[in-house]
Amino acid sequence: MSYTFLVIIVTVVVQSFTARSVARLLGLTEAEPKGILIVGANKVARTIGKALLQRGFRVKLTDTTWSELQAARMEGLDTYYGEPVSAHADRNLELEGIGRLFAMSRRPALNTLATITYRGEFGRNRVFTLLTSLEKDLTDKRRVADNYRAPRLFGEGITQQKLASLIAKGAGVKATLLTENFDLVDYQEVWDGSHIPLFALDKDDNLRAFTDSCQPEVKPGWTLLSLVSPGEATASSAPQEASGQVPNAGAEAS
Repeated sequence: MSYTFLVIIVTVVVQSFTARSVARLLGLTEAEPKGILIVGANKVARTIGKALLQRGFRVKLTDTTWSELQAARMEGLDTYYGEPVSAHADRNLELEGIGRLFAMSRRPALNTLATITYRGEFGRNRVFTLLTSLEKDLTDKRRVADNYRAPRLFGEGITQQKLASLIAKGAGVKATLLTENFDLVDYQEVWDGSHIPLFALDKDDNLRAFTDSCQPEVKPGWTLLSLVSPGEATASSAPQEASGQVPNAGAEAS
């Protein structure tokens, strides 16, 4: 009996090491999921979600505010009504094709809990959170410890409220293809500080987020997605817009 049990254990262990390699050779492995789960369906989350959807990414927004979920659905976004860390979500939140988490709600505690929860699902380097004004003003006694905190989306000091204010004034997500003749330095000169870099897409459409700890090295042939205020370019010629992107995607007066 003990010999039989040993054979079973060895068989399972060997299969665990070889199954992925065999599946890869046979072309049966699923490509790395590129979809995004966004916590929050507020205006900021919807604007960014819609811009990513227009670039071909699967996007799902989760929230408990029905009016904001309705607005997301009207904009063509997939939604889940409920808390992303609930028992119901464990059973019903469909994550096929999704491999990243952007926690962008107005509730910092929910954002933190969501990033901690989904680290095991997506990986520690694939969960991100957006700073809120409330967190920015917290003392050390109330601020979440660094080992629990996920990278902050879009850079140091960029808050959910700041983005919401810019979007309310007409700012939108602009996709710009960088070239040898129009590189990142040229782009920055054109917009002269009136843009907030959000994401970079390499030549294979791999998404890289700008965060407080990582600034992607954007190269010619890459597409830069930024939140840009309308009518503030300082150069005489506008930068080249990447194909498939509507200017100021998701922006509306509100």
